[in-house]
Amino acid sequence: MQIILVTILAAFLTQLGYFLWKISADSLPKNGPSLNLVVLKNLFSNWKWHLGMLSIIGGWILFIKASDLGEISLVEPLMSIGDLFLVLLTVIFLNERLSKYEGVGIALTVIGAVLLSFGAKSIAPVEIHWTNLYSLITFLILLSALLLYFNKKNQNLEINLAVIVGIGFGCGAILTELMTAYLAKTGQVLQSLSFILNPIFPFMMIANVFGLIVIQIAFQKGRAAVIVPVQLSVASAIAVLGGAIVFSEVISLQRVLGIIIILLGTIFLNGT
Repeated sequence: MQIILVTILAAFLTQLGYFLWKISADSLPKNGPSLNLVVLKNLFSNWKWHLGMLSIIGGWILFIKASDLGEISLVEPLMSIGDLFLVLLTVIFLNERLSKYEGVGIALTVIGAVLLSFGAKSIAPVEIHWTNLYSLITFLILLSALLLYFNKKNQNLEINLAVIVGIGFGCGAILTELMTAYLAKTGQVLQSLSFILNPIFPFMMIANVFGLIVIQIAFQKGRAAVIVPVQLSVASAIAVLGGAIVFSEVISLQRVLGIIIILLGTIFLNGT
């Protein structure tokens, strides 16, 4: 149960950060295909943006703890429940009303989370398949580069950007699990300097920072109702795939069903 509570709190803090980022981005003039220096300066001087960053950092730290407690194929999909919190935040602070689609989305998200929680348990990775890891990360990097190349010619920027965000966070999730697994296998403690001195730490940071930068650009260019569910679906798919082929995690039918229901709930929550 601890892994569920830690993951849900991580999801809440992360979505709170995205909510603050979205409303800070909405208060700025729209930009071109990328963020310019003026927009970046305005973002960095915006108190909402800073609070969002602090909240996201808090969520990220808890996500690392959750990855240390259990399997990434459980933790990353369960983070999708954070979209429920995002809807509630808009209702409470922006006085928006829940649509019938969002009501269905909330119900599906809760059902999916309950299904996932039944299979939650603290398990250390049995083994690490390094060749599979290198192959998967290389493929995802090439895919991101290809999407960025075609992004300039694509009129539907938000879809490409959302997929790229999902790839960044998906890679970050796999590398986070790799980092905690590496510490456990070498007899080191997560709550120590070994965390920062871990050789995997810089690569994990690069993947997550890349995702954060691209999602900020995506929020400037497109609709959160499209960006959020797409990136969550992509990140969850990568985490499940990575958990299976890199860490030999057993993906049960119950877990797959829970993930699918949560992702359907996410689609309804962001439906119009």
